[in-house]
Amino acid sequence: MANSEILIVDDNSPGVRCLTLNRPDRLNALDGELTRRLLETVRETAADETIKVIVVKATGRAFCAGADLKWLNEGTLADHHAHLAFQDDLADLCNSLEAAPQVAVGAIQGFALAGGLELALACDMLVVSESAEMGDEHIRRNLIAGGGGTQRLPRKIGLARGLYHLLSGARMTGRQAAEYGLACAAVPTDQVEDKALELARSLAKTDAKALAMTKELVRRGLELPLREGLWLERWTQYRYRNASDAMDKGVAHFAEKRA
Repeated sequence: MANSEILIVDDNSPGVRCLTLNRPDRLNALDGELTRRLLETVRETAADETIKVIVVKATGRAFCAGADLKWLNEGTLADHHAHLAFQDDLADLCNSLEAAPQVAVGAIQGFALAGGLELALACDMLVVSESAEMGDEHIRRNLIAGGGGTQRLPRKIGLARGLYHLLSGARMTGRQAAEYGLACAAVPTDQVEDKALELARSLAKTDAKALAMTKELVRRGLELPLREGLWLERWTQYRYRNASDAMDKGVAHFAEKRA
């Protein structure tokens, strides 16, 4: 998997792959090339059984300022087919990251706006800077979200708050994101990457099938009535028991007081 100047791919430690957005001069805004590279890399990683955790992070002072509006204005927006292709790639990127069997951890510093927020929302867990500024600002530019923002944000922070941020374009701080339950941790800016990598390495010590199946259970279960979700949990546990001996090892190690 080759690196490009705009996307750095690094297998940071066993079971952990880091995808680093690298357009700091453009606040890591998404143009067609970066979006395609991210989509291709997420799809390749999803098929790699040696990877258990994906860390999405960025260089510079921003995670991602959204779509590169300067790039869009230079001709892509005027070309109906080119614009739709970009929107399709962005939606596919967010959907692929969310659906990947690996756990996706986002490390958010600075700005995560519009498409950048949508990319963050597709992650399973977020570690954010306390002073980060996160928001869906499509409405402020007479745009409508196309990467899942209108669907994922209300599901993660509640209907009233979700509508407020989507319809007003208001930003939330990283500290607010943690209070809303959108982020699992809000830390000083200089600790964001280290904290995200610490979390990723801890998760990577876990059985891959247990991680993937638990993620699948939660994602699918949220779309089901409780009774069906509970049945799905039992059925998935049976699948896991038959597919792996990790459960036997885990119980035996506990009984023998081993790590």
